[in-house]
Amino acid sequence: MKKYSLRTRILIMASLLMLVFFSITGAILDSAFSNAAKTAAKEKMQLQILSLISSAEQQGRDLIMPNYQSDPQFNEASSGLYGYVLDRAGRELWRSKSAVLISPVTARPALPGKQSFNLDNTHSDIELFVATYGTIEESEGKDYQYTFVVMKDNYSYRQSIISYRENLWLWLSVVAILLLAAQHILLSRGLRPLHDLAHHLKDIEDGRSESLSGDYPKELSRLTGNLNRLIDSERQQRERYHQRLGDLAHSLKTPLAVISNAASDPTDDLRTIVKEQSSRMDQIVRYQLQRAVVSQQVTSITKVNILEQAKQIKSALDKVYQAKAVMCDIHIPTTSVFQGDQGDLLEMLGNFMDNAYKYGAGEVRVAVNESTDSITFIVEDNGVGIEESQREKITQRGARLDTQEHGQGIGMAVVVDIVKGYNGVIDISESDLLGAKFTATFPKHHY
Repeated sequence: MKKYSLRTRILIMASLLMLVFFSITGAILDSAFSNAAKTAAKEKMQLQILSLISSAEQQGRDLIMPNYQSDPQFNEASSGLYGYVLDRAGRELWRSKSAVLISPVTARPALPGKQSFNLDNTHSDIELFVATYGTIEESEGKDYQYTFVVMKDNYSYRQSIISYRENLWLWLSVVAILLLAAQHILLSRGLRPLHDLAHHLKDIEDGRSESLSGDYPKELSRLTGNLNRLIDSERQQRERYHQRLGDLAHSLKTPLAVISNAASDPTDDLRTIVKEQSSRMDQIVRYQLQRAVVSQQVTSITKVNILEQAKQIKSALDKVYQAKAVMCDIHIPTTSVFQGDQGDLLEMLGNFMDNAYKYGAGEVRVAVNESTDSITFIVEDNGVGIEESQREKITQRGARLDTQEHGQGIGMAVVVDIVKGYNGVIDISESDLLGAKFTATFPKHHY
């Protein structure tokens, strides 16, 4: 199926609409003109009847008509205007000189005071308008009823209709063409922003531009804004793919290290550990793949029980850091829920607790506080803490303070991305346990 441009479609629809509109308009104007011309002919013929009546004179039983009428057309043979007088029975009493060569009158007698106007097309070579008027003449105490008839060739009427129709449709066609031309010009100017938009999108596709720029009309400003956001989202998506590869490698290091340690320690149940860590790695891969294809903004929300996830993380870390004999206290209400993605909660809380296990001196505390408009996660340890001047640095991707421990400085950057995705904030301070205190606060209205 052939595809037409938006301009062509509008012009085709406008042409069809104008065709219907001008057809109806032309029909109405034609009908109005025909009726007006016919009414004018009727009124003129009634005046001519009155002229005949005024010239008639009743003498006894006879109606006397002058040989010549005041209207010269009645006196000229075949002039196109014919006059007659009929008696009560419809018999012809008189006809004008102009009607000598024409067929007998076909009008019927009219009642006194009544008039009629009709078309007579019974003649083979001529069409006539026929007007009648009934009168009563009184003489010697008697009433005599007559019908005065005027017949007129309607050739001039028909010619005026033909001429009017020719001029009407000519000018309607001219107006239609002018309107279409004007509409074409207006559409060219009105659709120019769409043409510019297509060129700008082509520039972006070819790499000559990074975003849509220009002064677009109000109707397109929302579209261009959405397109710019879509372009930015696609660019950020590519960046996320790159970052998630690093995040995936970072997340897999811990279970791989556990498997490696278990393989070198004959006392460990290698099969069980490999099975557990393989399941954990599968979960990590699926989570990172999901984060790679969705935007940082939360798109799906579920209610995740925080206490259950915290216990799961504690159980795993207790095995990883078994040699340190870490004492982890969890103070989380059983009803506390995280309204978001379960993987986000595990990644955030897991990184917090893993750092506390890794850098603490054997004591970790995990708590959740709720208010009417926010929920706060708190993870503390009794390690050496973090100097205030270094606290912002550790949230940057690739930044590390302790080079003695293995790592790439990715974990806290991942946490920052997750918290920002929920419009939350992170705070790093000194704990009552004299170590580091990590706090992540999420506004509930975001949910």
